[in-house]
Amino acid sequence: MFLTVDDYRSVCDTYEFKQITENEETRRTAEAAALEQIASYLRGRYDIARAFAASGSERNPMLVQVAVNISLWLMVHRLPQNMGHERRECLYNDAVKWLRDVQASKAAADLPTPVAPDGSPDAYNPMRFSSMKPNRYDW
Repeated sequence: MFLTVDDYRSVCDTYEFKQITENEETRRTAEAAALEQIASYLRGRYDIARAFAASGSERNPMLVQVAVNISLWLMVHRLPQNMGHERRECLYNDAVKWLRDVQASKAAADLPTPVAPDGSPDAYNPMRFSSMKPNRYDW
């Protein structure tokens, strides 16, 4: 998987992490949903499969942080009385705002772009330009 247990230490301590996750399956399900949500924002411009295949220090740190915050947001709803809901909601909203900014080219993300089989960059969004032949209006 793209995320590790150590990635959660930046936003919650061990006790809180155990309370939120409950078990491995709950965490994995939330992470899969979070990665799909991230991909839905970014797959049109970036090679998300390659970005999620990265491991260790090769991963984009902001992408890891966004995935952690969205995963925790998805898991916090099963706690009694939505404990910690306000703090997680703020982090979730920040994560989605960053995804929307990257999607709208307001923020630049260091993520891999798609590559065509022939090696040309940005296979999904090729820029094409041309003009019409000039019309002389001489009949």
